[in-house]
This record gives sequence, structure tokens and C-alpha cells, in this order.
Amino acid sequence: MNKSEIIFDHFCFAQAAFESSRHVYRREHGPGQVRRLFNISFTAFELRRYMMNFYFSKGSFTISELVKVSDFSRPTVSSTVHEALNLKYLEKIKGNGDSRRNDYRPTKPMLDAWRNYCNALLVNPKFDHALRLAQTVILSRESESQSLKENM
Repeated sequence: MNKSEIIFDHFCFAQAAFESSRHVYRREHGPGQVRRLFNISFTAFELRRYMMNFYFSKGSFTISELVKVSDFSRPTVSSTVHEALNLKYLEKIKGNGDSRRNDYRPTKPMLDAWRNYCNALLVNPKFDHALRLAQTVILSRESESQSLKENM
């Protein structure tokens, strides 16, 4: 994996974490305003963000974890996870020892879909502008912090 791919993977993780904080997309969005992962509902799109966040941070997730961080009921989360399993977007991790706890992780098609989504964000002029502005603010704050330390 080359350096730009490693950096892009870090971006994909940061985007999943950011979107999972629920400040980017909300359920009030109407049809057609967000990309849909399984082409069934906004629920699937929103849960995908949580799945990606868990995947990038710890490598897998359970239905209980998704229920805990989202506003969705266990039956809604279960049906979305089973839909993703049937579509081969998720796979069950075997060998955890506890038959009551099933761990899941995204398959290559789901990871590719997430990476495509992140690539689409990077070429969106509005997102690109906001990202550059955020980078400028971060660099400015770092510079101010360093000057304060030097003046002390």
C-alpha cells in the first residue's frame, strides 16, 4: 500500500467517525438527498456510517453496538444487517466462542462502496471548499499555539 492509499484510508476512517457523530446527515432529509447503500432506505445509509466507524476503529461490530449508538430499534438494525448479509455487503466473523454474540465486518464490496463515497466527497466542490477551510483553521490554530508557547 503506497503512502497516498494509507492517507486515504485515514480519511475514510475520519469521515466515518465524523458522520457517525450525527452532525452531517439527519433523517429529515428527503428522498434522493443522500446516497443509499442497499437501495432500500435512509436507515441503511445511516447504519452504514456506524458500521464503517466500528470497522475502522475496532475491525468489527455487533447488532447490540449498532443499536446502542443509533436511534433505531433492534428489529430495524437486525433487518438491515441481515439485508446486508444477503447482499454480501457484510460477513459474520466466526470463532468468537459466544453463540449469542455475532460479530460482523464489511466485505470488499461494502468497503469499496465506502471508498467510492469518500472519493465522491473529495471531488464535490462544496466539500472540497469546506475541507480546505477546515485545514486552514487547523493550521492557523497550531501556529497560534506554537507562538504562545514560544512567547512564554
